[in-house]
Amino acid sequence: MLAGSRDPSAVLRGLVWRRHWLWSLCFTSVLAGCGIGSGSSDSGTGSGTDGSTPTNQLFIELSGQTKYRADEGVSLSYTLSGDSAEGATVTYDGPVELTHDATAKTITGEALLPGTYVVKVSASSGTASAEDEISLYIDANFGGRYGGGGESEFTLTMGRSQVTDTDENNYVLTRSGTLFWHAQATDETEFVNLLCVADVVVSGDEASGSGLCKELVDGQLQVRTVTNLLVTYKETGALGLTYSYEETGDSFDIDFAVAGEAYISPDLDLSGVYRSSLIENLDYLSVAQNAITGDSYNLEVPRCGVTATLSPYDTDFITATEGDGSIIPAESIAIDNCDLSDQDGYAVSVGEATGSGQTGLLLILQSGISDSVIRFDLYARRGSEYADPLSKLRYVRVCYEGLPTSQAEIYDVTEADCEALSGG
Repeated sequence: MLAGSRDPSAVLRGLVWRRHWLWSLCFTSVLAGCGIGSGSSDSGTGSGTDGSTPTNQLFIELSGQTKYRADEGVSLSYTLSGDSAEGATVTYDGPVELTHDATAKTITGEALLPGTYVVKVSASSGTASAEDEISLYIDANFGGRYGGGGESEFTLTMGRSQVTDTDENNYVLTRSGTLFWHAQATDETEFVNLLCVADVVVSGDEASGSGLCKELVDGQLQVRTVTNLLVTYKETGALGLTYSYEETGDSFDIDFAVAGEAYISPDLDLSGVYRSSLIENLDYLSVAQNAITGDSYNLEVPRCGVTATLSPYDTDFITATEGDGSIIPAESIAIDNCDLSDQDGYAVSVGEATGSGQTGLLLILQSGISDSVIRFDLYARRGSEYADPLSKLRYVRVCYEGLPTSQAEIYDVTEADCEALSGG
């Protein structure tokens, strides 16, 4: 036998003895959880080695909308769960403008200034604890539609605005946008008697800017320069609009106390043939999802032929901070052969509308969506260099998918007309 070698039988006896010792140790300490991979669980999480659930588990979870406009109130809630949830104490860490109601398990408050805010809740019960946090994104944005009242019925609309300044988290602090507002009589005529447009910069819960208004004064159409325009949210929750006329010094203060009509999905199918709901002998409009073209089919006096490019919002961007799908930007608007400046009822809303390269927006009226019928207002803006700087036309869908809608008969549109206009 070589030096240093061992007797194989001795090695075998040693291994058998060691295995017997390990099994004895495991048997005597089985209550301690001996076994491969066993171990103790953390308090509040995991499960016991026998499949049981620890009695000191505690979980908390925040939920609610995380994107808001600067004018919107914040509303969050949270849930507690686990065996230690009952009687757990919850603490709140976040903007001081928000209020934590431990009984209702809510975190709510008035509008925050634009920016990014972290909201954190922590729960504790005995040795168990849990926490959760989310980020709130508050956007400087007045996008949407608003209504008001008084001697005339007011409507204000702002489409999607352009970002001009962001914070360190790349969230919007200021925007630039365009406001359109008009007033119309509350009598049976419902004629528009004031039509305005303004470029504004939105910051926090205010917007300021300048623009133009047109109205009838002593039977004559007047165009006024709007200055000192300010949009604010008042303590009552109303949207306040104040401005002055540069030419006369007259000042105005209008409250838009009613929020705009309900959200309209940008997936709404706009396609079809439309007629003016204001006056006869205007061109038909053939509308696709991205374009408007005029058609003077079967009209004795074709007038107001409108073409435009539409840019519906991507559904991925329709959020509380981006605006809603009822407002669609309109570019490259051309209105030809249209002059209603001699008709008091339409001098303000339409007037001398002729011009190309105009911009504006299409505002879908929710109240008009029924039986495949859609109504919309089309705002067109030419600019301050024009004697008549802006117009507003209203249309109703009379043909859809080549067939008359429920409104077709009102406008003397037949199935043959729809077939011809739809290219059938």
